[in-house]
Amino acid sequence: MSAESAVTDDMRKHIGARLFADFPAEEVTMWGIRRFLEATTDENPLWQDEDYARKTRWGGIIAPPAFLEAFNPANHAFRKYPDMSHMSLPFQPPFPRTFQAFNEYQFFIPLRPGDSITSISKIGDIYERESTSGGGRMVFIRMDNEHRNQRGELVGITSEAMVSIEGSSSKGTGSSQTTAPEKVESQLPRTGQVYFEDIDIGTRLPPLVKEITLFTILKWAAAVNDYGPHHFDYQFATQMLGLPNVIAHGTQNTAFLAQLVTNWLGGEGVLRKHYAELRGNVFPGDTLTFRGRVDKKYVQDGENVAEIESQVENQNGRRVILGRSTVILPGRG
Repeated sequence: MSAESAVTDDMRKHIGARLFADFPAEEVTMWGIRRFLEATTDENPLWQDEDYARKTRWGGIIAPPAFLEAFNPANHAFRKYPDMSHMSLPFQPPFPRTFQAFNEYQFFIPLRPGDSITSISKIGDIYERESTSGGGRMVFIRMDNEHRNQRGELVGITSEAMVSIEGSSSKGTGSSQTTAPEKVESQLPRTGQVYFEDIDIGTRLPPLVKEITLFTILKWAAAVNDYGPHHFDYQFATQMLGLPNVIAHGTQNTAFLAQLVTNWLGGEGVLRKHYAELRGNVFPGDTLTFRGRVDKKYVQDGENVAEIESQVENQNGRRVILGRSTVILPGRG
């Protein structure tokens, strides 16, 4: 590893700094939830069927956990600063090549129609690692978005990290090609309930398949107000960034991965934490297959906890996302 750190004292002093001015609170509406469900083609009745939702522990409709992304202050700023001037950091990243590294979500209180959400964004951490693929030094800049409801309760934290990398990056292609994945069909969300006693380490989740098109990308942009030009402007993506095409939002694929888990949980399960490591770009025309398995199960502080390992492959067998989720399951007792 290089002797001199690429993370300077000037960069470190900005850890904890706010990135945007305050924005007004925004309401959780059924219209917004339905627009999000259209963007993710999510048919889970917990998000939209009042009769079903009323019979669950929640007593009514709640929003999908990843709906918190709609309140990301950076996305809110797109409406005020369409020239992307709001995206600048208070310091210059050490290397010119950057890409999105991961999304990490923590969910504490579900969003309900009628809630009013206030969100702030700050620099959560800056740290350095050495690339394992010969890319040299990598500086991670993590942004944390804290979301509070009208009662001041912290409902969730959505984090994202960008990487400034010293050498070349292989983010355009994902991890090495293996073989094309076995073709599977998505299954409908579970309307019954999975219980803690029913699962074992190695239990597999029903797979999920998503076809990525420019239309699905634009629907996500509209649902969360993320209008970065590399997601829809072919000339910008190819000439300014050197990409072969526009790319899908990493947050959309993270939401799809969360859907894999919530489809399986049933109405009484809880998605507590969700992490997606973005290993490669996703382009219009790609077919993504989402798979997961139970990696751990244990009881902690009186709760039945399961940890899910997941991965996403495109039609060529390239792993473009690796994921990990923590869920709480009811017991049969």
